[in-house]
Parts: sequence; C-alpha cells; structure tokens
Amino acid sequence: MDCEDVEMDKGSKIETLLKMNHVEQFVSKVLDYTSRYNNSNSYYYSPINLVGKYVKYPSYGDCPETYFLVLNTFLSSFKIKGHMVIGGKRAEAYQQNYRPQDSDPLEAEDYITLQFDSAVIPRDALHIRNLQSRCSCTDLGKDIGQDDTPLGTSMGTPPEMCSHESRKFHPQIKEINHLINTIRLEFNQSHLLYHYSLDAVLLAGYQPMSTLQYNMLVSGVVNHMVSVAAKQNDSENVCDTVSDSQDLFDNLPYEVIIHIFQYLDLKSLSQCAQVNKIWNVVSADPILYQNLSLKSYWYLVDCGTLEYFMKKCNTLKKLDLSWCGNDCVSVIEFKRLVADFLRRSCNTLTHLSLGNCKYVDMEIMEELSACKELVDLRLINITSYLLTINNLTKLVSLDLTCHNIMDSVLIRILKLNPNLKHITVDLCENLMALDQVAEVVEKHNKFLTTWSSWKVVTFTSEGIKNFGKCPYLTELDLGWCLMSTDPGDCLEIIADGCRQLKRLILSEWRGLNDHLLMSIIMNCKELTQLDLLGIKNITANLCEKALLMLPKLRLLDISFCESVRQDEVEIWRQQFPHITIQRSCQYLVNDYLN
Repeated sequence: MDCEDVEMDKGSKIETLLKMNHVEQFVSKVLDYTSRYNNSNSYYYSPINLVGKYVKYPSYGDCPETYFLVLNTFLSSFKIKGHMVIGGKRAEAYQQNYRPQDSDPLEAEDYITLQFDSAVIPRDALHIRNLQSRCSCTDLGKDIGQDDTPLGTSMGTPPEMCSHESRKFHPQIKEINHLINTIRLEFNQSHLLYHYSLDAVLLAGYQPMSTLQYNMLVSGVVNHMVSVAAKQNDSENVCDTVSDSQDLFDNLPYEVIIHIFQYLDLKSLSQCAQVNKIWNVVSADPILYQNLSLKSYWYLVDCGTLEYFMKKCNTLKKLDLSWCGNDCVSVIEFKRLVADFLRRSCNTLTHLSLGNCKYVDMEIMEELSACKELVDLRLINITSYLLTINNLTKLVSLDLTCHNIMDSVLIRILKLNPNLKHITVDLCENLMALDQVAEVVEKHNKFLTTWSSWKVVTFTSEGIKNFGKCPYLTELDLGWCLMSTDPGDCLEIIADGCRQLKRLILSEWRGLNDHLLMSIIMNCKELTQLDLLGIKNITANLCEKALLMLPKLRLLDISFCESVRQDEVEIWRQQFPHITIQRSCQYLVNDYLN
C-alpha cells in the first residue's frame, strides 16, 4: 500500500483506512509498581498475578491469587481527597503536597506499569477485571515510535463508590494513532472501604497487517497525514481575532504580580513566560520555585526539565521528584542532574521525596547526606542501600517504605535525629532486629508520634514493650509483625503508657484474645481506628465493648475474625452508624490465612 492510497477523510480512522487486524490481549509482563500487599518471597496478592488471563473473576472477595494494592487507612469518613486523617484532622505523617496548585486532577496515589506482547493502536478497549472495591484510575500508553515517548491515553475517571460486586472497569481513553504495548494504570483509592483487588487487565486495539503498515505507523507518516487533515478541518472554523486591549498588568507593582503568579501551576508559569518580556521576567523569579513538585508531571519530566528548573530554584526548600526519571532516554544523565540539583540546593532544602526513583544510588545518597537542613525525607521503594547519613541531624519525618535499609544504619539515623516524630519502615525486609531498633527509639526519640512497621516480622513482645514509654505516640502500626509469637503483656504496657493513641493496627496477631485487648479498650479512649484483622480468638463480646467504650472510634476492622458472626456485625452497624465496621468479603476460601 502506497501513502497516496490513503485518503484522510474527516470521519475516517487509521484502522479502517489501513484495514488493520483487531487484537485483544492480556498482560505479558509487570514492569513497575508502587504498591504491593505481599512480602517479596510470596506470590499471594503479588503484582505478578496480573500476568495472563483472569483466574477468579467474576467471583468476588478476598483472593490471594489477585493483585492487591495497600490501603493504609481504609475509611470513607476519614479520607479527604486521599489524605489520611485521624479524628477529622489530617495525620501529620502523611506527605503534604509541596505545590498544591500542581495537584494531579485524579490525585493518583499509586500506579502499576504493564506490558503486552503486541503493539496496537488502542481503541476504547481497556478492560480491568477487579474484585473488592473499585478505585478510579487513568492509563498512560507508551509510543513505539523513535523517541519512545509516553502518551496520555485516558480521561481520568473521578473516584466513586460502587456496589459490592466484581466488575469490568472500562476507563474512557482518548483516541490516539500511535502503536503502544505498554500502559500505566494510576489509582486513587480515596473512596475505598477496603483494599483494591485486580484480577486481569485486557488491552484491545488494532495491529498492522504488514511490515509496511508497521513502518508507516512507527515513522509517523500516517499520523502526519491525519494531523494535516485535522488542521485543515479546524482552519475552516477558526476566525482571526486581534485584541488591542491594554495589558493591565503594566500598572501593577512587581510584588503584586509575583503574588498573583504564586497561585499558578508550573504549566501556566511556563506559558506566561512566553507572553511578553515583563511576564517572562516575573515567571522566572526564584520566589515562585521555593517548592517544586514534579510528581504529577512525571511523564513530561526529562533532563531538559531538570536543567530548566535548576536555573530557577535558587532558594529551593521542598522538592518532590517521585515517579520521575525512570523512563528517560538517558537515565544516567538524569541521575547526574538530580545529584547536581541536590548539590546546588543542599543549604536550603528541608523536604525531599524520591518515591519510586529507580536510579537513586550511592551517588545520590552522598549528595542527599550533605543536605543538612532536611527535616522530612521520603525514600519509598528505593532499592539502593542507604549508608549512614551522618550529616542529617534535624529529621522530623522519615519514610523508608519498601527500602533495603539495614538495622545498623537505621539505628545510627535514629540516634543522630532526636527530634524524629514520624517513622515508617513498612515492608523493610532487611530489618532483622526490630527489638533493638525499638530500644533505640525509646531512648533517643522521645517525641515519637507515629511508628509504622507493617509486615516487618522480627519483633517480639519484649521489643514492642518499648513503645509503652513513648507518651506522645498517636499512631502505631504493628500489622503482621507478631504472627507467631506470644504477645505477653506488651499491649497492657502500651495501653498504660500511650493514652493518646488514636490509630492502632494489630492485624494478624494470632495470639491475641479478649483478655489481652481489654487494657487497650479501658485506657486508650482517644482511639479512632482499631484494626484486628485476622485475629481468630476475639469474640463478639470484645467487639461490642470496643464499640461501646471507645467514644471516638470511627473504624473497627474485624475482617477474618472467625468467632464473630456476620449477623452480629449487621446489628452493630445499625446500632453504631457513625462507626465503619469493616469485614472483608469472605465468599471465597481463605485457608491461606491459616
């Protein structure tokens, strides 16, 4: 087929003109993700379960053969646009948006990147078979052209509440004329009452029938013809208008213009820089770039982006590069620029977030350690080993979720930073001596407010007792931390010493019973969230006492508590409508919890 044979009518589509084959396919490979419920040595709830055809759909329930995203706080009444809040107040440990004006419209919290065997032109056919509750998602395809550029191919669907049933989620996608074999799903779980479960993802589209068609699409020849036709069509409906209105900004003081520009997002500032000389000067003022968050623009960020902002950020205080740089053509060059960025900002930087930045290595860590003013550091899903950071002594918040940090390094950091209030080491599987870590926290971090070590299983009851000497503790997540060890009297000590506790996660503490939990109910009257998932020995009597005696309780999770009957739960939900009593769907076999 010659290029001349392709006539681009206004209503024609490439797949029709080229008579392409329709293809439907499931995921062949998981490339990247930000959230996982499983430990690294387990396939239960693992992202890899998305590979291939669905295995549980249309069944509904808690299925270990599917992919689970972690939902740290699953409360509809406690979620405000995805932010964790406690008792109506946003939790201090949650990362604040460094530039609210650059917030992602979807407010995506997690993503997963999926690859398919065949490159296709997608056509309104992305199907996500999900179980449990539903979240909103958007998808992003990757062009198979010469520059391998990401393409936005979705309309971000607003989050919404859905009925308790499995479903095919079909997000609306924009029509593009590029071949893609990689998509990225982004998730907002702000309306969920429980963890979100995916069973399969199907991508449908049109595939070239010949090598010639493939080369025409990849080279952009056909796409160029479509663009020309579209421009000709648009030109018929465009009328030239010339505005002679005066620029009213000419009469405003520079300080007022700066104040106005502070409300603009980064895209708008870039556009303003092209209006005239005055706006160009104002839009380059360093005061507009004291806080920089590029997370929501991850698909646009490359080496040129970093160089552009590096010239403007002379007094940078907060920097969020989460999700950025992993897809750059030259990751090595991007890493070098990040290191240079940190080096230039080391005297002013107070907040740094590098979530899921795969290029972070020892060089980045070395530059990071020179940022002596850091009070908030978040290195989520970083595989590089963290050396002792001797220069950091002012940390208040430290988030090392899914990090390879070792006990000795963490202990050193804790000793150097007496003002640490918020510590998160969820899924840090190289921590082998948490008892010793907890002893250091009790001695050196007197103002501890938040501790989270979800699914780090090296605690004993003796180590947990140390938290009873942290009087300012309000959030304590020890979920899956004490699965096979006798809890002893550690909860009694915590209940006596932590009277301000608001959030307590004790998932899968299999040795717990009514007697051991009563001290918490009697003393911790500030509790708003109590998670008892998987504790088989507690009875309905204990649950009823918690509902009656904890005046501020808003969430009680008793999923997989086998001694509690569903009819009892339904009665409590009527008696205590202000409390979310979470009980996961248990229509499927759950012997994996045994």
